[in-house]
Amino acid sequence: MNNKALIFDSSSIITLALNDLLYILEPLKKLFGGEFYITENIRVELIDRSSEIRRFMLESLMIKKLIDQDTLKVVPSKDLKAEQEKIMNTANFMFKTEEEWIRMIHEGEASCLALYNTIKTDKKAIVIDERTTRMLVEMPENLHKLLGKKLHRKIQAKPENYSFFNNFKIIRSSELCLIAYLNKIISLPSSPQQAIIALLYATKYKGCAISNQEIESIKNIKV
Repeated sequence: MNNKALIFDSSSIITLALNDLLYILEPLKKLFGGEFYITENIRVELIDRSSEIRRFMLESLMIKKLIDQDTLKVVPSKDLKAEQEKIMNTANFMFKTEEEWIRMIHEGEASCLALYNTIKTDKKAIVIDERTTRMLVEMPENLHKLLGKKLHRKIQAKPENYSFFNNFKIIRSSELCLIAYLNKIISLPSSPQQAIIALLYATKYKGCAISNQEIESIKNIKV
């Protein structure tokens, strides 16, 4: 595998597809100078399942084109099975109610984390827009509190599992869009501040977990 890698979860690809921004991936890959990967689990989510739903058929075909063009490389499930199971067993036995453990991640997210652990380079990240997996990696203590508020119940935790996820680096589609704009891959008829605000809010409203406060802090970046 290449010595630089971005691994895409379905959430980030969907955000880009719903904003008609899939076209930025090919020039971003050239700029990055590495490989863009999805796992077989993610391919099934994005293409096999979505192609059966009329609402998402067009997006699934556009994503399939990226795979056919080798912009996105698919890694087979069999290469990740053991690591994926280890990750799911750790994440899904981390928080529990009085009655049962809470399922935190599914096969798709777990396969992305497994691939991250498989790629032998420090120059790698996972592109995930979904909030839970990001919090699991970056702020498990806050996720514990959030679960309690959301479920209105006392949640037990296994803090000894937290460190298992410390080594993962996660970015979002919002960061990719910002990089694409700053490198003139995205061109918009507006001031830089207005363009950045438009792009970041577009990702937010199509599924990217980015806060209003984050957007406000980014919008005045020097271009």
